[in-house]
Amino acid sequence: MQQRIVIVGGGAAGLALASKLGRKFGNNSLVDISLIDKNTVHIWKPKLHEVAVGVIDQSIEGLQYRDHGLKNGYRYIRGAIEQCDPQAKTIQLAAVYNDDGEQIIAARHIEYDTLVLALGGVSNSFNTPGAEKHCIFLDSLDSANLFHHKLMDALLQLNETQDQLGIGIVGAGATGVELSAELHHVIESVKEYGYQNISKDHLDINLIEASNKILPQLPEQVSARAQTVLSKLGVKLHLGVQVKEVTKEGFVTATGDVIKANIKVWAAGVKGPKVFENFTQLPVTPRNQLDVDECMRVKGINDIYALGDCAQLILPSGKPVPPRAQAAAQMADRLYSNLCLKMKSQPEKPFEYKDYGSLVSLSRFSAVGNLMGNLRSGDFFVEGHVARLMYISLYQRHLASLYGWFSATVYRIAQKLLRWQRPKLKLH
Repeated sequence: MQQRIVIVGGGAAGLALASKLGRKFGNNSLVDISLIDKNTVHIWKPKLHEVAVGVIDQSIEGLQYRDHGLKNGYRYIRGAIEQCDPQAKTIQLAAVYNDDGEQIIAARHIEYDTLVLALGGVSNSFNTPGAEKHCIFLDSLDSANLFHHKLMDALLQLNETQDQLGIGIVGAGATGVELSAELHHVIESVKEYGYQNISKDHLDINLIEASNKILPQLPEQVSARAQTVLSKLGVKLHLGVQVKEVTKEGFVTATGDVIKANIKVWAAGVKGPKVFENFTQLPVTPRNQLDVDECMRVKGINDIYALGDCAQLILPSGKPVPPRAQAAAQMADRLYSNLCLKMKSQPEKPFEYKDYGSLVSLSRFSAVGNLMGNLRSGDFFVEGHVARLMYISLYQRHLASLYGWFSATVYRIAQKLLRWQRPKLKLH
């Protein structure tokens, strides 16, 4: 009897898992691997801020699920999950509409033997009034493209008016910090493309963080160095500041001050996707994550797994697995091994998280981070070219999980060659 493994979510974790299972079982008629995602293109989530500012073009960097599935032994199904019935072992996908709002695919049910939910996480507005209405939540390809369109319109207008472009970002984690640096890179680069009247003096970036330092989850040395770089660039840092409301004009702080912004971004906090609110038969936490055991099984249900930012897995230390790309990659590796063991009727092994440190790119200006693990005891600080090379290597490891090392190397070289003939910035 054919085993149907259905993976919902084509982010870093879900796509890596589908790729590895597909390459192993793609020619096995007894195993069917399906990957479901509402989008047709995959972009590595840590690169969304680069899509947003136009540093990378999704037509070059993007992975087409349907083509990749054909070459890696899994089936791609376009759709967004709406409901899950663990008793019937089915999930319901929403109808698909075209750009004119016409239905092209009706809502349908997909049957499974093993279900993996890897929908990732979204920014958490903490129910701040006006945040959903006025802010861009930079956690999906659609939102990155929306930011890019707004930025291109603003630059076109700015070149004519020489006014001030205010961009406000709530959350000084990796996304907020990296976006701030990339925006300064773009402003310095647009002159080459005919925007002669724009300079960095026209850019007003406000980075708002409730903690008393940027990159609050990282060591003090990393945070301090990144803060120094951003300050030199002219980013205005609002530390220890809480936003109580977002309006069309900007961010209203707890003290009643207004931080004005033409373009507003919310990059604070992480929670599970909103659709999990409908999953009444699954254990959903207050942060919209699925409660899973040490083997990533949804608690109380043997044939449903969850991994990545949409899952809450409590480590032996009592802390949850952090919402990081390296954690999602490690979970995908462990679940791949466990599913292979399960098919052999062998016991699954618990997930063990290993923190190898963190790296933050500050565009062409610098990169900072801390490394730990088996390189040496404890952790140590890195910055500059060394940190930048290590940051690039993380992306290469992600590509290797999708293509294998040889194909990933060829793919990366091809990307570099294409960039020689393409604009440095996507300005359309």
